[in-house]
Amino acid sequence: MSFRLLLAFGILISLKSSIQAKDIDFNRDIRPLLSDKCYFCHGPDEKTREADLRLDQRSAAIDYGAIVPGKPSESLILERITSSDPDLKMPPPSSGKSLSKTDIASFQKWIEQDAPYAEHWSFVPPKRPKLPASSIQAELENPIDHFVAAKLDQNQLAFSHPADKQTLLRRLSLDLIGLPPSPEEIAEFLSATDENAQDQVIERLLNSPHFGEHWGRWWLDAARYADSDGYEKDKQREVWFYRDWVINSLNENKPYNEFIIEQIAGDLLPQASQDEIVATGFLRNSMVNEEGGADPEQFRVEGMFDRMDAIGKAILGLTTQCAQCHTHKFDPITQTDYYRMYAALNDFHEAITTVYTPEQQEQRKSLLDQISQIEARIIKQHPDWKQQIENWADQTRENLVTWKTVTPTEVPYEGQKFRILEDGSVLSESYAPTKSNVELSQTLPAQEIRAVRLDLLTHPQLPHNGPGRSLYGTGALTEFEVHVAPASDPGKKTKVKFTRAFSNVNATRSALPAAFREKNADKDDRVTGPIEYAIDDDKKTAWTSDLDPGRRNENAYAVFIPETPINFDEDFVLTWKLAQLHGGWNSDDNQSYIFGRYRFSVTNGDLTETDPVPLAIRKLLSQPEDQLSDEQQETLFSYWRSINPEYSAENAEIEALWKSHPAPVSQLAVKTMKSHRKTHLMQRGDFLNPGNEVQPGAPDFLNPFQDTPAPDRLDFARWLVSKDSPTTARTIVNRIWQAYFGRGIVSTPEDLGSQSPPPSHPELLDWLAVELMEHNWELKHIHKLIVTSKTYQQSSIISPELLEKDPFNILLARGARFRVRSEVVRDIALTASGLLNRQIGGPSVYPPAPEFLFQPPASYGPKQWPLSSQTQQYRRSLYIHQYRSVPYPPLQVFDSPKGDASCVRRTRSNTPLQALVMLNEPQFVDFAKAFAKRILTECDIDDAERIQYAFQLAVSREADEEEVEILESLLKDIRQRIESGELSSQEINGNSTEVDQHSEVKELAAWSIIARAILNLDETITRQ
Repeated sequence: MSFRLLLAFGILISLKSSIQAKDIDFNRDIRPLLSDKCYFCHGPDEKTREADLRLDQRSAAIDYGAIVPGKPSESLILERITSSDPDLKMPPPSSGKSLSKTDIASFQKWIEQDAPYAEHWSFVPPKRPKLPASSIQAELENPIDHFVAAKLDQNQLAFSHPADKQTLLRRLSLDLIGLPPSPEEIAEFLSATDENAQDQVIERLLNSPHFGEHWGRWWLDAARYADSDGYEKDKQREVWFYRDWVINSLNENKPYNEFIIEQIAGDLLPQASQDEIVATGFLRNSMVNEEGGADPEQFRVEGMFDRMDAIGKAILGLTTQCAQCHTHKFDPITQTDYYRMYAALNDFHEAITTVYTPEQQEQRKSLLDQISQIEARIIKQHPDWKQQIENWADQTRENLVTWKTVTPTEVPYEGQKFRILEDGSVLSESYAPTKSNVELSQTLPAQEIRAVRLDLLTHPQLPHNGPGRSLYGTGALTEFEVHVAPASDPGKKTKVKFTRAFSNVNATRSALPAAFREKNADKDDRVTGPIEYAIDDDKKTAWTSDLDPGRRNENAYAVFIPETPINFDEDFVLTWKLAQLHGGWNSDDNQSYIFGRYRFSVTNGDLTETDPVPLAIRKLLSQPEDQLSDEQQETLFSYWRSINPEYSAENAEIEALWKSHPAPVSQLAVKTMKSHRKTHLMQRGDFLNPGNEVQPGAPDFLNPFQDTPAPDRLDFARWLVSKDSPTTARTIVNRIWQAYFGRGIVSTPEDLGSQSPPPSHPELLDWLAVELMEHNWELKHIHKLIVTSKTYQQSSIISPELLEKDPFNILLARGARFRVRSEVVRDIALTASGLLNRQIGGPSVYPPAPEFLFQPPASYGPKQWPLSSQTQQYRRSLYIHQYRSVPYPPLQVFDSPKGDASCVRRTRSNTPLQALVMLNEPQFVDFAKAFAKRILTECDIDDAERIQYAFQLAVSREADEEEVEILESLLKDIRQRIESGELSSQEINGNSTEVDQHSEVKELAAWSIIARAILNLDETITRQ
């Protein structure tokens, strides 16, 4: 035996007294040490592995000689961790890590016990444990309390006494709906004699529509929700349908497995509904970069990395992000594992879909029903309609000419990027300029061209499916030009003169929509209208595809006839120029008015009035009539009807109906691709350095995919919430627990892996996970279990003994006390003031904010902040518009996340800025004034009673004698200072509506100061 080993053994003998004579648990005692101190150099990642030693695998450690089971004195690991030689000591002093004497003694005891390894607890599917025994088990009813009581017994502690009824009611109300109880609710609860009164309150709160709002914000943190794109331009986006879907899903108690499946693969469900498609907004909440120099594929990949990170943190409870560049250094996630999961997601278009509110859906259905009735009337009045269509179809087929697609081979390199698709069309991506002059060219062989054709095509990636890139999915073509030149002399260009143009879309002359006006909108006289505007050499006119909200997002075409045919007897260069000059002035806002996808074609045929026809109709005409489906026959009939002069009266009726079509909004969603993208392992996470191709799959250490030959995104979604998933149920119940107690059972909710601290109550975590799955994944069931537990309902008052033994309340011998979330801070003040607008859902709102925030240099470019109406300003904070680059200050200062990454654990800071916001921020000042008016109006007795009423509104309890005395003294002092002229009631009151409507101006000013003081109490924004 070497001297070093003898020395190490001697040291360990001296340390044994620090370890109790109980078995060492690998997951509890050894794994955290190995993971924190050793795995970086001796773990799963072979690229950073030193000395070819692995300590994450028992067999490898034994083969190396690092561990000799049962023989600590012969184990190399003990020699190294006890060495005094800095060149030999592990962990190396340069790492900044070290082992305590207790840690070293744990290693020795573990090796004495044969050095057993165990699979990490979170990688083993949870099983329902038995309820543990405790000294008070006979009096416990809620299963949660059995686990907590047993842990308290082990630490010679006991539950605290129950919280008083007022504190408990406020706690329940703030925890379940994020709003304080009203004085009426407090009085009713305090006077209730029914033994089920508490259960009735809990049921009322769980079934409140505000439950989904409060807990929806909790989920939206994890989902990276924000109302803008992020990055440089940080343009606004419409995603509030997703936010409302989350609220409604939680209110409806949608099973958590369905909740996840719809967000990952709702579009792949059979006959997917609008709601199921909207749910996929979870995947689209990633930031979008439309900088001029951005590579679309690079930032698509960055978005995929973000989705993997969000799924890892929010659903799996694992730090997957490490493995995008290399094998995970601590958890058994190889880089190949990462890209197998990535491959399962890598199958969709980043769509911007069209969505309708329920009211709009009803309106749209009524409109379409009326159109169907008119068409049915035509059919009834003309029994020979089928024969008429057949005759028209035969004639049209005879006159159809052949169009040849011209695929550009020379595209400009500029801010907007151009991708040539398989069908020869051009897709505009990345930066969307407000105005654009695009030139695209191709060399063609000698031929004659009698007409050229421009097809405007839809694409899922475009707003509302396109064909334009404007916020409405539309575009405007100011001038269409074609230039030709001999290939032998490409500089010798000739502009083709067009004498005629026709299209299937001809809008009436209209003023430019407000969104696209120049900065001085009153002087902007640009217009849009029919196809002739595209060849009139007038920069103020443009052809648009925008007929009306119901038909502007469809394919369109335009045909241009040259004065003389284009004729070359040699190769020649054909250049298309699209002048699109009708956009707005601000390239950092949604003012683009350009087309997003287009295709060019030429023909040498002679055109007649029956050709061209839309592409969809050409396709139908090419099929035998008896093979057309009912839907295809309806499409053919509708087109034939629309061009038949015999039905001009009916067509006019239908046109009038289309003009009344509701204007929908857009929603970022996903749409599956026809063919799956190939996925390659990216060396060091670099999309320009692809490695081997990988197929969809799951990491070996987790549950396997369903047995399917080609797993897709829906299979992946179902895998995430499979009952044999070891982490999914644990992750969500841990996050719910964290929301109620300020700390999860595992304190790192984003990471249940090797680097996480062990659970404070491991059996309770597993019991809750199984309970969730066995109760149909119903989250409200877990909420109810928690809030009805003795553990939850304890007083949060801390004794000196508890402060010493358990300062962070890990053992749960008392109730949790913490400052409420940023949104709830504002919502409490809104509720107390009586101003709260309780409307559920709808577009985001714009309360007052400093104007400079949205102008350079505070913002990269000018941003829109259209102040909402007064009632809308008083909506819950959940609905406030959130720019990622310019977060709303009153929320940001209270630690609201920006939405640039998944957040499953907010920080809670305590700063002077927070007090300044509550004292001086304009909305909080308005809340205080309205609060004062409410106190004076609703409690017309005396000062003491008014103070009591104010306390009821703000902190849900009565003020004690000392508090009343302090506030009465302050009130007296303020009144005197107002009367003396030292304070100005006008300056205090300002110009708010609340002041204008109150006659006692001086009294209102005095009580406004009192109201501000009460709203700024620590207790007001604290969940006791």
